[in-house]
Amino acid sequence: MISKIFKEPWFHGLLPREDVITMLKMNGDFLVRTSEPGAGTSRHLILSVLQNQHDIDGTRHYVIREDNYKFSVVANTSFKSVPELLEYYKNHFINDQDIHSILKNPICRQFWELSHDDITLTKKLGEGAFGEVKRGILRINGGANEFEVAVKVAKLENCTKEQIKEIMAEARLMRNFDHKNIVRCYGTAAGQEPLFVVMELVEGGGLDSYLKKTRVGIDEKVDIMWQVAQGVEYLHKHEIIHRDIAARNCLYGKTIVKVSDFGLSRRGSSYQMNPTQKVPIRWLAPETLVSFLYTRASDIFAFGILCWEVMENGQIPYPDLSIHEVHSKVTKENYRMSLGPETPLGISCVIKRCWLTNPEKRPTSSKLVKVFEKMKNKSNKNTMSDDKSVDEQICRKIKSKSGPFKGTSKCLIKSNSDERVEITKPRRVSSCEDMLLIVRKGKNENKASIEKKKKNRREMLY
Repeated sequence: MISKIFKEPWFHGLLPREDVITMLKMNGDFLVRTSEPGAGTSRHLILSVLQNQHDIDGTRHYVIREDNYKFSVVANTSFKSVPELLEYYKNHFINDQDIHSILKNPICRQFWELSHDDITLTKKLGEGAFGEVKRGILRINGGANEFEVAVKVAKLENCTKEQIKEIMAEARLMRNFDHKNIVRCYGTAAGQEPLFVVMELVEGGGLDSYLKKTRVGIDEKVDIMWQVAQGVEYLHKHEIIHRDIAARNCLYGKTIVKVSDFGLSRRGSSYQMNPTQKVPIRWLAPETLVSFLYTRASDIFAFGILCWEVMENGQIPYPDLSIHEVHSKVTKENYRMSLGPETPLGISCVIKRCWLTNPEKRPTSSKLVKVFEKMKNKSNKNTMSDDKSVDEQICRKIKSKSGPFKGTSKCLIKSNSDERVEITKPRRVSSCEDMLLIVRKGKNENKASIEKKKKNRREMLY
């Protein structure tokens, strides 16, 4: 039955109700779609008609039943074909009790509703949550133009009704995205099986894999974090909470990072999670672990975890802890991961701000973009690498001492440029961070000057 009409312009295939209500705008607007089946169950044709445009629930959905090769939506009135049925109800009421139950304007497929005929699958790229991901070719403008894409292939007989809803919801959310650091969704092909979700093809692969396999310098790491921050900023400005920011959910190719995987994403400023839902514990903010509440601030906490992943070369967060231990230590002991001595002071400060227990005190995504942009500008002046080198050497010296520094002492550190730097540890300097400030300035500073620099650095993040 479906195969006979899937090329009709008013047939939309597996179109969820959430999309239907946005497409039918005037009384009499109609379309034909298929129901969302459960695993192993057959689909039905549905005639959706807007009968009261002033009512949010004004759309009616009629099952088109087939019996002995005839089609009907009401008893005792059947037709040889679906087009014949639609023509009849353009002049007759479907429901005699409702004068608006008449078909007036067929709603054609939208630009994002793609045809299987315009998509050619080539080779397999990997496995997704609900099926395979393949490389493919998408033809547009009647085949005049074509380009390579990534295609999620979902076999509906293997998916539950809820899984199908998740697939379509993710595509619905993504299809309006337009940002260089966000993976684009070109649309879905749902007129026949299998279901295709057509995405932007990113040459390269997962950011986590790249970090593990490649020796990445500090300048490139700063650039990666800056790009991810820009992607998160775009989402937050459009009232979207990603809910699963992690290196594994970013794609990296040709020096461009793109945030992907929006299966958990939600529109709005907050989202109350179902406590039974499976979630990535190692990336969750403490308030989410306790109250199951997601906000933009919880995305920022996860972004801090991603930055830790970048600095630690793709290592899994909390590498020495089980999931249960992570949950307990983060929520009950205010535990946060440590950063390696090679992590530049500025980056360490940013990550720690992202991990503040109070969500309101964490930096916004817009502020993070500005902070990393300043770091990039500094890096372009060939100072970031020098800072990292000196930081690493100084931290080794400082960490050889225990407790706060008392009195004064001198030591010499040889930098990469063979320059010998004399360090004097002044009284009341209480941290490695303070010492780094002193060395970078190249002279002794008193406590008031140190505190002023700390304050300025904090203000950068707010």
